[in-house]
Amino acid sequence: MPPCDDIAAAWLSHTDFADDRAAVGLLSRAISPREYALKRDSLPVTAAADPRTAAAILELLERGQVPTMAAIRTLMVQNEMRGEAERIERLGRRAQRSIDDFGRLLAQLTHEYWVMNDVGPTRRDILHTDPMLELIRERVGDISPSAVKHLWLIERAQRAGWIAYNAEPRSLCAGRRFHAAKFGNRVSLRPVNALGTLVATFLDRHQTEQGRPPRWSVLAHDLRDDRGRRVFNDTADVRAQQQWLITAEWLALEDDLPVPGPRGRRALTRRPRR
Repeated sequence: MPPCDDIAAAWLSHTDFADDRAAVGLLSRAISPREYALKRDSLPVTAAADPRTAAAILELLERGQVPTMAAIRTLMVQNEMRGEAERIERLGRRAQRSIDDFGRLLAQLTHEYWVMNDVGPTRRDILHTDPMLELIRERVGDISPSAVKHLWLIERAQRAGWIAYNAEPRSLCAGRRFHAAKFGNRVSLRPVNALGTLVATFLDRHQTEQGRPPRWSVLAHDLRDDRGRRVFNDTADVRAQQQWLITAEWLALEDDLPVPGPRGRRALTRRPRR
């Protein structure tokens, strides 16, 4: 049997490590560790016949590591996990292209859950409903139920304005776009954060000028966006949207009247006064 260096050099001769003495030395340590007074399992020469194992050996050599069987197994598991994470990330980008469809369904299912239970659903409750799983299969593709959370649909739908939530358990609720959808362009189409800031600014100004919070009817009738379009259709609409505004902390209650919430006040401190 030729020395382990010759075996290593022969195998590497058909790779990018041909004539690389450092790589030959590392591979030799794996093939015949006892020659280097190392107590570990040897790397069978036949292991390189498997394409995945051969690729792992080359990757370890590229890193300057001895390609022991333990190192190869660890690297292969890591690569599988990385590959799955990259696949889910690609699927997440695909999900983003249909986020309005996902958001609309999430909001509808969440609203129905509140009506039936008087509390919000958990993320698992809502993401694992049959309609949601069916839409995921249709728009994204096959994905295991345990990986659905990694599509970040809840977060994406929240940014798109369909739902709202905070750190409290079961705070998930239908958001601005769910409530405004039935009014079309009769109400403001500005992004949800811009509208939250508008609400907080209006409430703060009214309280400063009048010495008290506005009535809900005043908020509904008087608040307009930068194009002069109403933010709320009527008093019933603003009361229906009260939940997501409080959940997102744009608004709070004082004697059942609206005042700026914690997030609203933070936005006010960043916004230059006019």
